[in-house]
Amino acid sequence: MNVVLNRYRIMQFLALGWSLAIFIGCSLPGNGIPDLTNKDKWIHAGVFVGFGLLWRLSGRSSGWVIMAGIAYGYLIEVYQGLMPFIHRSYDLYDALADAVGTVLGVGLAWLVLKLLKP
Repeated sequence: MNVVLNRYRIMQFLALGWSLAIFIGCSLPGNGIPDLTNKDKWIHAGVFVGFGLLWRLSGRSSGWVIMAGIAYGYLIEVYQGLMPFIHRSYDLYDALADAVGTVLGVGLAWLVLKLLKP
C-alpha cells in the first residue's frame, strides 16, 4: 500500500511541477519566442499531453483531469490576453489544442495503467 501511495505522491509532485512549468513557459515574453506558426498548435497539444498523462497517473479521475486541462488551457489564454507586457495574445485555437492534448494524455495514461496492471 505504501508503494502505491508513494507513487501517487511522486506523480502529484511531477504533475504540479509540469503545470507550473506550463504557466512559466506561457508567461515568458512572446517577442523573444521564434515564430512557429505552423507548429504552435502541435507544441500546445504536446505540452498538454504531459499535463493529462501526469495528472491521470497521479490518481485523479479522467473526468477531473480533462476538465482541469480545459480550464487551465483556457485560463492561460485569458491571462495572456490580459497581460500586454508579455507580448502574447488570446488564441482560442491554442486552448483547443491544449484540450486535445489533455484528452490524448488521459488516453495515454489509460494505456500505461492497463499495461502496468498485473
